[in-house]
Parts: sequence; C-alpha cells; structure tokens
Amino acid sequence: MRKYFLLSAVALLATTTANATTDYAEVTARATIEVANTLNCTPNEFGWHIVVKQNNSDILITINQSGIVSNSSDFISLSEIDGLDGATTTACFFVEGADINIPDTIALKNGTKEVVLTPVLLPMGNMLFFAGDISIPANITAGDYIGTFTISQTY
Repeated sequence: MRKYFLLSAVALLATTTANATTDYAEVTARATIEVANTLNCTPNEFGWHIVVKQNNSDILITINQSGIVSNSSDFISLSEIDGLDGATTTACFFVEGADINIPDTIALKNGTKEVVLTPVLLPMGNMLFFAGDISIPANITAGDYIGTFTISQTY
C-alpha cells in the first residue's frame, strides 16, 4: 500500500503546476527630438593658399587678430584661395550668451596626408570669426586638403 501511495503522490506532483511567481513591468520609452535651425555663417567655405618649401619640417601657422604668424623658415606665404573671394575665414552670427560648439581639431585630408586645423573663434560684435593654428607635417605634398565640420549653438 505504501508503494501505491508513493506512486500516487509522485503522479499528483507531476500533474500539478508548481507555485511559480511571474513578475512584470510596463516600461515607457521616450525620445525627445529637437530640430536645429540653420546657423548663418558667411561664407560657408573658406581656406588658404599656403606655400611651403620642398622637404619642409613640421610647420605651425597661427592665424589670429594680429595676423598670420609662423616661426618656421620653411613657411613662405599664406593668402586667399582664388575663387573664394577673400574667404580666409568665415563669420557666423550667434545668439548672445549661446554655448558655441566647434570641434577641437579639424582634419584637412588629401588621400592619406593630413593637415590639422585647431580652430579658435574670435568675437567681433555679434559675429565670431574662425582663426586658429594650422599644423603642416614634414615633407607635405602639394594638393588640396579638405575637411568639413559642424558648428552649433545652444541657447
């Protein structure tokens, strides 16, 4: 009898569900999307025609409110690029008190070669002009070095 009792108990346990607890949660996902206005920068393309000596060493050119400065004897000249109408810089109109965001460095590339612009914004009235340092590596090759970047303001 004991044997039938044990078999019955095992069969009863096998057919009943365990006392399991199921937990659940309802979760809300949310995305806030902000559409940026267009920032007014004139012109939106600027650059320089830079002349350096062949087999140059590393060159650092600084463009600031005082003008163009380089202590390298391998630097010859810097002027506007033909067709950009004197656009050696760009001016952007910003909201007073806005947080201005620009990259720390901007890579200007030509294939695997790279010139680096470290931008600085110079305030003039309600405009900011781009200036900064241009780093040219040793033994640079002639060509167009181009890079794009994003400027933004938060207010």
